[in-house]
Amino acid sequence: MEEPKTSVSPQIPPVSSHHEHLLHEVESSDGQLGAILRTLYDSEEQDMFLESLASRVRGHEKDIERMCNKNYQGFIESVSELLKVKSDAHKLKRKIQSANHIIQETGQELMRSAEELHHSRQVQKNIVATVETLSLCIPVLEQYCKLNEQMEQRHYYSALKTLEQLEHTLLPRVRGYIFSDLLNQEIPKLRKSIQDQSKAELTDFLTSVREKSEFIGEVAMHQTQRHSKLELAQDVMEHLDPSNKPDPDVCAQDLIDFSPVYRCLHIHSVLGKRDQFTEDYRNQRRRQVRLAIKPHGAWKGQITDYKRYFYGIVGFFVVEDTMLHTSQNLVSHKGGEDEPGLVTRKIVHEFWQMALSEVLAVLRNNCNYCPNYHLLLKIKQLVVWFCHTIRGYGFEVEKLYEVLLEIRDQYDDLLMKAWGDSFTQIFDSDDYNPIQVCTDDQYHGVLEVFPYQNLHLAHAPFPKNFPFSGMVPQVFRQLKLFVLNCTFYADKLNLSQTEINDRVRKSVNLLLNRVLSSCLSKLINKERLTIFQLVQIWVNIYHIEQACPDLEQYIMIVTKTESEGITAARLYGVSAFKDARQIAEHQIGNRLTMKVTEVMEGADYEWMPKEPMTQPSDYLEDCLRFLDTTISTLSLLPESLVGAVSTKAVRSLATSMENIILSDKYPKVNMEGIKSFNVDLKHCEAFVRSHSLQVPALQDSEGLAAFAMLRKLVDMFLAEQWLTYANTYRSSSEYADVPPKIVYTLLYKLRESLSRKKKKLKPQSSAKKERQKYLEMILKKLEDLFENP
Repeated sequence: MEEPKTSVSPQIPPVSSHHEHLLHEVESSDGQLGAILRTLYDSEEQDMFLESLASRVRGHEKDIERMCNKNYQGFIESVSELLKVKSDAHKLKRKIQSANHIIQETGQELMRSAEELHHSRQVQKNIVATVETLSLCIPVLEQYCKLNEQMEQRHYYSALKTLEQLEHTLLPRVRGYIFSDLLNQEIPKLRKSIQDQSKAELTDFLTSVREKSEFIGEVAMHQTQRHSKLELAQDVMEHLDPSNKPDPDVCAQDLIDFSPVYRCLHIHSVLGKRDQFTEDYRNQRRRQVRLAIKPHGAWKGQITDYKRYFYGIVGFFVVEDTMLHTSQNLVSHKGGEDEPGLVTRKIVHEFWQMALSEVLAVLRNNCNYCPNYHLLLKIKQLVVWFCHTIRGYGFEVEKLYEVLLEIRDQYDDLLMKAWGDSFTQIFDSDDYNPIQVCTDDQYHGVLEVFPYQNLHLAHAPFPKNFPFSGMVPQVFRQLKLFVLNCTFYADKLNLSQTEINDRVRKSVNLLLNRVLSSCLSKLINKERLTIFQLVQIWVNIYHIEQACPDLEQYIMIVTKTESEGITAARLYGVSAFKDARQIAEHQIGNRLTMKVTEVMEGADYEWMPKEPMTQPSDYLEDCLRFLDTTISTLSLLPESLVGAVSTKAVRSLATSMENIILSDKYPKVNMEGIKSFNVDLKHCEAFVRSHSLQVPALQDSEGLAAFAMLRKLVDMFLAEQWLTYANTYRSSSEYADVPPKIVYTLLYKLRESLSRKKKKLKPQSSAKKERQKYLEMILKKLEDLFENP
């Protein structure tokens, strides 16, 4: 065998220590190359390692060749063995290539996963940073959204608290972000907006309070009425809106929502502007109280207007009282000390003094224009109701009671006017005939109204006639109603029963002296009344006067002084009835004399008859018939009054007959005429005598005394004792009561009748001439008597 040729091995490049180590690992490994490959791929030195590996292979091949050359046989054997393992090497190579391919794919997948992992870790890192940042920012944004929601829901106090937390706690954590700077710039605007919105809510609250004050006051006053059990007129108690009657147990906080003002107080306290807000609130309420105490523009002076007025004032002070007790210590001071509420007792007292002075002025001014006492009594009840209500809130009301006592004079004047109208209506509607009752119910119906006791009338059969007409019970009823109305006004004015009794008596006295007296005087002086009606009026007045003790007793019962042992003064106004009766008596006498005078003046007396009359004149018959009827009517009057009136009528008749003699209407008289006059005179004297038993005042020649002068005059002319009269008049004589004037007048008319006959009868006898001269001589003496008395 030919020995192989030896050759010089090529220059092997140097191998780095790292590659050397890897090569050593490959040479010493048992096929586990994964770690080596991973190291190569991590260091990215595959090419360099392949070169080192190729160099190492060449070196080993050289070594092998040397060894083979040295040990050829062994080499052959080795080649043989190598050939044997060639197939294994190919298998190994394929496996290595397959593994390499798998490793390459796996490596690439691994690289991709590694890159994804790296990217994911970077994202995760960013996410963690973002989450940390958002964990700081989100609470800020959430608080801001919450703030906006609270603003929209008008929860301003909560919004302010949220804003405070946002400003001092959350925003400092995110300082440096743009939105943080923007929010910091927005916070003052938000705070100002909250303040403005809260003020707007306060304005709405005050407007609502102003609108609901009447209703609140109405509820409060009705609650007071129920608790105090005040008795009020129906239209005084009636609700302004009957369809809107509140629950009787509600309070002011049930009727109005006070939360806006509480929120405003909290908000301004947080803002450090509590004092400013308190002052603003007080000023606005001060303006509102000025509006509440002024009568509204549609004021008509009706009870509804007064109710709205007082309801509004009460409602105002109910709200203030609620604020006084609920806003006190509502917000604590920063130092720990509690601050006073929106209103204090001093402020409320100031408001009340403003209201009180205006209420007093309104009452004084408007009550003077009340058209009737009914309205004034209702106003009084309303004011008392108002006083009870407002006093329950701790306010002084004494001045209101003083004003009510002042208004009492106006009330009395309206009562006087109303009762004057009632009396006039009663007088105008009465027929002035005695009341006649036909049944027991009618009889007791009169007695229930007027206290009249008469046993004879009680036992008399029906129909029964009372001595008075319908005006008596009606007037007495009105007097009792007057007492009741006086008592109604004096009630609940903090007056004692004695004071009420005195005031009622004073008013009744004024009514009797001023009103009833005037109405009776006007009634009595009416021209249309007949003598019978005047007599009935006198009887009516007498019975009303007799019932005055019952009226006094009624006053004591109504004023509840009967059981107190109080000796009340009598009604001095009773004297008005005496004065009215005197006027009636005077009118009866005047009407009687006027009627007599009227009849006598209308007579056409015949003084020149051819024959004397044997019967009295027709006019005198009419006159005496009238007197007879009138005297029968006068029987209802006291005997003394009947005598006085009858005597006055008889004297009037005598005066009228005397005036007939003196009248220029009859220029001539003859003896037949004087004899006819004597017949009339005798008839008058007989009339007086016939009525002397019926009218005692006409007895004892008092009635005949009225005709005494005429009797002497007629007797003188019938006896023709003119000369005796003329010669003895200045001395005592039986004709001393006959005035010279009437003797002269009648004698002159007699002479005239003779002179007129002389003109017709020619020639005249000497006896008649002598008689005429005789009469002229006597006339001269008579003329001297009345011209030179």
